[in-house]
Amino acid sequence: MIKTGLAAIAATLTMAMSSAAIAQSGNPTAKVAVVDVQRVQQSSRAMQAIRDALQALRRKYEKEFVSSDKEMQAEYTRLRKDKEMSRGEYERRVRVLQADMVKMRRQSRARSEALSQSFQQSFAKFRQEVVLVVKSLAVEAGYTLVLNQATLIHAAPQYDITDKVVARLNKRLPKLPLRYKDPVNNKKDEVRQGRGQAQEDKK
Repeated sequence: MIKTGLAAIAATLTMAMSSAAIAQSGNPTAKVAVVDVQRVQQSSRAMQAIRDALQALRRKYEKEFVSSDKEMQAEYTRLRKDKEMSRGEYERRVRVLQADMVKMRRQSRARSEALSQSFQQSFAKFRQEVVLVVKSLAVEAGYTLVLNQATLIHAAPQYDITDKVVARLNKRLPKLPLRYKDPVNNKKDEVRQGRGQAQEDKK
């Protein structure tokens, strides 16, 4: 996901700066600069915050999933050991438990997809800002061509403007919201409620 985003930034930068170079083709002397796009993303305060937010949510959901899974496995074990339960009641309770497991896994997938979409939306905004920053620096310094370091075999250090890009980007975009809405919301409680209702019906 991140690698794809980096490639998109690199491609956008190349197209944008090539257009600028063509527009200034009357100047026989090309002034070249190099940007380490990957380091820009790693050093961006906004992207660091986005990564931290994503990691926190994933850890939270993973913890909830593991807890619910253990709870369901424990309940299944109790059902198997209950010698007083009729065969019909046992099968009914197992079906409820299996249905809850399916719901839980479906909810986990929905959250994972929603997080990925939220990241892509935030990254699209980040990508636009990177391009704007690089273009503004190019205009100010008179660069006719800006290249992504990942596509080069070698470039002398004096051509590298990555630190300048990072500094201006952090000033221009210090924060980047993660527009994420939990697709599960309170639906996770339906799983426990379903099992609770099954136990009440037994009584």
